Amino acid sequence: MFGFSKPSRNRRQERGFQLDVKLRTEAAQRGQRRGWVRFLVRLVILALLLGGGYGGVVFARHQWLHRVDALALRKLPVQTDGVLSEREIVGQAGLKLGLNTFAIDLPTVRARLLRHPRIAVAEVHRELPDTIRLHIRERFPVARVKAVSQPGFELSYLLDETGNVMLPFVRGQAPADSLEAEAALPLLVGVPNAPFVVGRPMGDPQILAALRFLASFEEATMAGLTDIVSVDVGRPQEIDVQTVLGSKVTFGIRDADPRFETQLRHWLAVHQDAAGRGRLIGTLDLSVTNHAPLRWLDAATAPVEAPRPQKPKRKIARRHV
Repeated sequence: MFGFSKPSRNRRQERGFQLDVKLRTEAAQRGQRRGWVRFLVRLVILALLLGGGYGGVVFARHQWLHRVDALALRKLPVQTDGVLSEREIVGQAGLKLGLNTFAIDLPTVRARLLRHPRIAVAEVHRELPDTIRLHIRERFPVARVKAVSQPGFELSYLLDETGNVMLPFVRGQAPADSLEAEAALPLLVGVPNAPFVVGRPMGDPQILAALRFLASFEEATMAGLTDIVSVDVGRPQEIDVQTVLGSKVTFGIRDADPRFETQLRHWLAVHQDAAGRGRLIGTLDLSVTNHAPLRWLDAATAPVEAPRPQKPKRKIARRHV
């Protein structure tokens, strides 16, 4: 009456099913582990093969390619749109004849070239078996600026349209006409006390606006009629331009006229009208949009225009190099 009864058939089947599921799960886990192990082994073998292949390539490169006489650098053609000498460009690139052409790292050569303050764009091309070709686009200065580094000691810098700082050429470093052209560039005055770092751009908005104006002026008709002696950037949102004819023209810095084309056309119209009257502009304020104030220059005090030195014109259309 109180004896233990045997487990029913259903309960025995349930236990058997649970045991079977457990065995299958453990088998699946073991299979997954074996799969991962096989995958890792294959991955290690592949890495060893790739590493061995790369090592073989490096070994062959150093032991064979770098010693092939046919790959010695024999030609270094240089193409530039400016006045930098071929010798200076090649020296800046760190190249010399006899180097193995295949071993020269082109990005490194390009980075060296771009560290030169007067180089804006550099392209380096390898032409096997024995040629490295250099294509250079130079920066063109549009203004001079003088800065006092120490009391009684003044330094001159050059700025291109984007504000990049350069040092003037020294005698023997560039053709004589280039030296004279740079000495005739307009002088920026009223410049705030700010550090000038060669190879770095200036960030002052007044200076950048004046440089944009000078670059636009070189492309305008007025550049063939007069020269600019100086540009005063001392007043916010305005620049005062002094010409070799004794005229003082004020330009407004406007978002609607970022490169001053409209104001340059107005200046040209007033200049032509003055020439028709036999007069010279004394002062003209083009920062005023309507009825710009104008005063004629007294003929008795008008300067005698000296022979105009050659100026470095900004190239309107550069060939791609």
